[in-house]
Amino acid sequence: MSTVSAKRRLVDVGEFGLLEKIVLPLAMSADGLTQVGDDCAFIEAGNETLAVTADVGPRPLVRSLAAYRDDWEASGWLAVVATASDIASAGAKPLFLTNCIDAPADLEADILERFMRGYFHAMAEFGFRNGGGDLRHGPELAARVFGVGTLGGVRRIGRAGARPGDRLAVVGPAGSFMSRYLLAAEEERASAGSSVPSPKDDRLRFPKPQIEAMRLLAEHDLVLAASDTSDGLLGAIENIGRASRCGFDLDLHNDLLGQEVRSAAALPRVASVWNLFFTWGDWSVAVIVDRERAAEFERICSQHSLDWRPLGWVTAEPGAIDAVLDGCEYAVTSVRNENFVDRGFNAGLQGHLDYILSTNILVQRSPDERQP
Repeated sequence: MSTVSAKRRLVDVGEFGLLEKIVLPLAMSADGLTQVGDDCAFIEAGNETLAVTADVGPRPLVRSLAAYRDDWEASGWLAVVATASDIASAGAKPLFLTNCIDAPADLEADILERFMRGYFHAMAEFGFRNGGGDLRHGPELAARVFGVGTLGGVRRIGRAGARPGDRLAVVGPAGSFMSRYLLAAEEERASAGSSVPSPKDDRLRFPKPQIEAMRLLAEHDLVLAASDTSDGLLGAIENIGRASRCGFDLDLHNDLLGQEVRSAAALPRVASVWNLFFTWGDWSVAVIVDRERAAEFERICSQHSLDWRPLGWVTAEPGAIDAVLDGCEYAVTSVRNENFVDRGFNAGLQGHLDYILSTNILVQRSPDERQP
């Protein structure tokens, strides 16, 4: 019997409700070894364990800017990033990618060529082999990318495994991509009508997942749990909390913020600098580090010049995300992307950006609500 009313629509249930109530129960009934809610599935193949995932290449945010509107190479690149970032979160070594690409018959061949140039450029850049694919007639140019990595002797890294007292960190930048995008949009608005084109920013066109950094940390067995930030840094933290049945205390301070984040925070639509810090677009990874090995984690990151930031600690209260900022205690509202809801990225870009940038994510606790 269905656990969801027959009259309820996908928008009524939301992406995570659909996964919890329909998709995962059916998957587990068909295959009892199904892992629940990780970025990758882990499949035993002889003496090797494979990390397996698939994703749809999203429309690059940068293409909403006039200077990048026809940047099909950026679209092909991002189609790979969306899948490669899941492989990165598992600490796996890239093996191969395969794809299913739709394209309308009247599409200019040059557009498909530019899209595929970006796809294969990213594939090679991130260390994947070409696993072939399928090209077929469809309503619009779109790519679904299937990726496989190998664990190569390291243990599995999923979303479960966080324990109270363990450290929470992010590997990779935080808020940099969205800040650069907003600053570029503001510059474009201010220079409207100018005949001098602005130089293109490859950091907006070609974001990179944390494949090498996460593989290194996995080889040193320094990550207990992880989730990539494709739906936002708070979304990744929430993913870990849901799978590990834990909560988090965040320690927020200005040293965590990059210069571009500080600059973009002054723009009118941004509620606070922390809205930017926790947005998606950086393709970073939220990680949990054993509290007994936090110093070793920091040493390895420093030794190999890894980009990372400490965020706080794991707590025993499931689902709770709290923060301390400038000596004040806050409850944190998890602002993230989610499919099938009206505030999601795929439901409309401007509405989604208003939601993630303008929502008050830090609600100060009253004296009687504060932690003892």
